[in-house]
Amino acid sequence: MNISKKHRIYAADDDFAAFDESPDMSDMTEDDDAFNDQLDDIADDIEDMKDDVNEVEEDDPSIELENNIDNHYIAECERCHGIFISAVSESDQVIDKVSGVCPLCDHETDQYLKWVIKSVD
Repeated sequence: MNISKKHRIYAADDDFAAFDESPDMSDMTEDDDAFNDQLDDIADDIEDMKDDVNEVEEDDPSIELENNIDNHYIAECERCHGIFISAVSESDQVIDKVSGVCPLCDHETDQYLKWVIKSVD
């Protein structure tokens, strides 16, 4: 680096008042006060929400062990290829597909009946 008379060199004993980290509050306006009040209100609201979340108690799991899906078909949607339990029960009639609104993609499609749910008992 070439130092000439145009470059100013600072030493440790120079004035570092420009680096004072305490904010000067003398020029605060009413807008600043209102903004600070809003920030305080938001912080209080966040604290209240945290308290509400922490106070939530989970329900005991109550999974119904008896269900009515025995002998129902599992169907596959022709459009989205989603798999779901059909309302159609196994009977002595042979049914390959049903037409209706797919519960997964909400479109009018053919749903192919692939498998039958059998109880393990």
